[in-house]
Amino acid sequence: MDIRCAAEGVVEIGPIDAGRSRITLNPLDPALFIPVRSCETTLSREVIERIARISFPWVCDTLNRHDFDGYVMEVVRSQMLAYFDHSNFAGKRILDFGCGSGASTLGMAALFPEAEVVGLDLAARNIELGQTILEYRKLGNAKLMVSPDGNSLPDGIGQFDFVMMSAVFEHLLPVERKTVMPLVWSHLKPEGVLFINQTPYRWFPYAHHSTELWGINYLPDSLAHRMASWFTRRIQHGPEFTWEDELRGGIRGGTEWEVLSCLRGEWKPAVIQPKTGDRASYWLSSTSSRHAGMKRAVAGFFRLCDRTLGTVPSMNLDMAIRKSKRA
Repeated sequence: MDIRCAAEGVVEIGPIDAGRSRITLNPLDPALFIPVRSCETTLSREVIERIARISFPWVCDTLNRHDFDGYVMEVVRSQMLAYFDHSNFAGKRILDFGCGSGASTLGMAALFPEAEVVGLDLAARNIELGQTILEYRKLGNAKLMVSPDGNSLPDGIGQFDFVMMSAVFEHLLPVERKTVMPLVWSHLKPEGVLFINQTPYRWFPYAHHSTELWGINYLPDSLAHRMASWFTRRIQHGPEFTWEDELRGGIRGGTEWEVLSCLRGEWKPAVIQPKTGDRASYWLSSTSSRHAGMKRAVAGFFRLCDRTLGTVPSMNLDMAIRKSKRA
């Protein structure tokens, strides 16, 4: 059964087994950028069709993100439950800031059915995609909202016990980090916790998230921009991209120090450690068993860096910050 999107292409839907289908995108224009061309899903044909009408190139990317057994949900689940027990979220309010199409929002709503989860994004199209899937999931404790602009939150949105920023910080421009982060921080209750994950570490040698180039993180901005324009393997980069475009794409990532420096105010931010062990152990637990001895040595190095410098220099920034006490 196919879905034809005028002027863009055809979405092929083929059954795999009961309740699961394989999706293949066939664009009419071979040059059309499609991040993921094939995927599997348990969502209905009606949902797939609505997503295709909204954004044909992003059908499979959206479906993959909204798979409750997929990578988005795995990252969110493992981080939140590494720091708190499941019961700690009962009766709490969770803000999913920069939620995109709401994959992490809906995932948290399903994971913590006794919590209220609010997803917020600046792009109305993202929220429209998420709302389509939310209606199918029938999660009464989830809500998706469009942010009025980049420097404010919807009126009456209230205060939250937890804030999730999943793959968000790296896409904020430097000036936005200094305005958006304090804004989000002001809507976090005292003793509340801000989670940050999937943000590339600024000084990691390989820019896996943006340009897929080695060493570019150590170059000055002008030279980094030239390298990104000339040598990147990613389709969405090229000579026509400005440095601001590259920054928006996440080329510079972030560090613990930069995040904490943006959260100044009446309440002091404090990086907290997981329930068991420390951040280095948490990193180690998220890796495979391959080369276990080498990874344990790396974890030891990370532990030393965290204790002396307050940083875990892994590929991605992963931290939980408590709004702990008055500064």
